[in-house]
Amino acid sequence: MRRITVAAGVVSVLVPLLLAGASTASAAAKGSLTVKTLDRSGKPVYAQVAVYNTKTNDFRYIEGNKKTSLPNGSYELATSFVGGNSEDAVVGGHSVRVSGATTTTFDGRKGRAVKVSLSPDPGSGYDHTVSAAVCTTDNSPATMSISASAGDLYAIPNTSTAYELAYGTTYQPRSTSGGDFWLASATHGRGVPSGVSAKLTKSGLTTLKVSARSGPDSGQAWFSFNGEPASGYDCSSSMDILDFQRDLPDSFSVHVPAGRWDVGQQGHDFIYSGFHKYAAGKTASLSLGHAVWGPGGRLPYTWYHQLYFGDDNLFADPRLTGGGVLASGSVKLTHAGRTLYSNTYSPSKEIDAHPRIPGSGWYTLTETGHRGGLPSGSLSTSAGLSLHFYADAGKNQQIRNYLTRFWPEALNSRNQAAAASTTTVDLGMQRLGTDDGTIRQLSDGVKSVRAWYTTDNGAHWNATAAKLSGGKWTIAVHNPGSGGRVGLRSTVTDTHGDTSTTTVYNAYAVS
Repeated sequence: MRRITVAAGVVSVLVPLLLAGASTASAAAKGSLTVKTLDRSGKPVYAQVAVYNTKTNDFRYIEGNKKTSLPNGSYELATSFVGGNSEDAVVGGHSVRVSGATTTTFDGRKGRAVKVSLSPDPGSGYDHTVSAAVCTTDNSPATMSISASAGDLYAIPNTSTAYELAYGTTYQPRSTSGGDFWLASATHGRGVPSGVSAKLTKSGLTTLKVSARSGPDSGQAWFSFNGEPASGYDCSSSMDILDFQRDLPDSFSVHVPAGRWDVGQQGHDFIYSGFHKYAAGKTASLSLGHAVWGPGGRLPYTWYHQLYFGDDNLFADPRLTGGGVLASGSVKLTHAGRTLYSNTYSPSKEIDAHPRIPGSGWYTLTETGHRGGLPSGSLSTSAGLSLHFYADAGKNQQIRNYLTRFWPEALNSRNQAAAASTTTVDLGMQRLGTDDGTIRQLSDGVKSVRAWYTTDNGAHWNATAAKLSGGKWTIAVHNPGSGGRVGLRSTVTDTHGDTSTTTVYNAYAVS
């Protein structure tokens, strides 16, 4: 949920003076631009051209080899296209001044080879791809990139320091049942060079060891790895992207440049991690799709007598905390026996509510949700959250409370426990801040924890003792001997009397 601030101001209407010759001056300000895009054989080919007016900041895409009306002025251009043989790829960028009818050309025959490889070489059994992007050094949106098989990529040289070239290489295993993924990138500043022949070393890479489980999601899934430079956006951002498809469950390693990366998985549903920093030469383990997808995110907060529900998510993965987008459900806020807000939501209807609260006192916020369109036997299909809390309507601060994040130990790659076994479930007490310095986060502590589990989809709930050891709360679940699914529930009471109840149905399987 987000808060939107609208600034009010005075609007002035300027009435232009009509002077003799004004129409002639206006006509003179109008020009046109034709950008010829020629492939490696000199033949015109279809291309999109990014066009940025350096004075007015107007940005648009135009089609190559067609005349386009544009105001006179200075423009930065960038383009990328595939030749008529459907193999050779060309990328380039240069500036042009439009004055009347203007023509400029991106000639693929002037392109120079971009050769990028990894050292040491990963070996055989890989599809080797090379990528390149031409960017402007003033961070204008006139940026274009393209990828091609090794040996088929060309960049048109440009000595202007207003442009730079990012380049990279990927190695993807041809087999869908194993093999590591490799991605490396670099940037050449101060112009686009006349050819690139680079060997990028593995020493600057970080390794993400991924265990992608099935259960909450299943079947085929797309995995995405998106890099973000530590210094913010630069040209290499266009290179630090890796996407591929795998069948769940699967395990693999991804080697990418050190820095901040956002990892995502999309199948029947979509989960993502947000950006996290990974160091060169280090290995980090990621368990994707681990049970349990349950309520997570940030707690609600008060803002000038309104209650913002926060960015809570009833189906957050324990590691990739964003996602669970294919959910439908309901939300209700009550106070002193009166309903202040009630609504339903769906995948196409987001709740961004901030109802006004009448004053300081005790409130109850309840939310239930269901993930639809999933294969039979899917896990984490329904969830619920109930928050009973004290809110000070006159202060901008987050409510107290805790969200329970369930983590069953020793499950297999399909999030299954053995029949008639006992599963230890960690109860993570989540209490994230708002990342907004104007919203105060109050101190709090856990007073008591109660927990239950169900093996018949909620018809009966079995109490189980919550134990605290080494700062970690755990429960023991006695799994049925005949298989099935286990649902989990926890109620946390804090030291100020606020309570939260977290429930997830079909949390993990028993086989």
